[in-house]
Amino acid sequence: MKSLVLDRVGSIASASCALHCLVLSLAPALLTFLGAGFLANEAVEWGLFASAVLFAVLAATLGYRQHRDRRVLFGFGLGLVALTAARLGEALSLFEGTLVVAVLGGTILVSSHLMSVRVLRACRADCDPDC
Repeated sequence: MKSLVLDRVGSIASASCALHCLVLSLAPALLTFLGAGFLANEAVEWGLFASAVLFAVLAATLGYRQHRDRRVLFGFGLGLVALTAARLGEALSLFEGTLVVAVLGGTILVSSHLMSVRVLRACRADCDPDC
């Protein structure tokens, strides 16, 4: 049950991170006008990144212990690499295009959480005592 909850919360955290990156790149002036300029704060960006990473690592670890599906683990790994590359790339000005990589990484993490939920449910439906 913990894994399903972590995947649900992790999906929200990853989607929030990806959406934040997308919105900030498209409408920073609008956010300031609407009084939501605090979203452009570096601390908020690191906080969203940290929550997405934390939930992904926890969900991947606990979920894999139950379902043993390496495709899910690979998805989490790929999403984490992309999101980390984007965050560090943007923070350290390493390369252009961090927005695309960040949104891609967040989307991969959301997909991995959803795949983990499906695999866990299938595992439990098969009456596997380890699930």
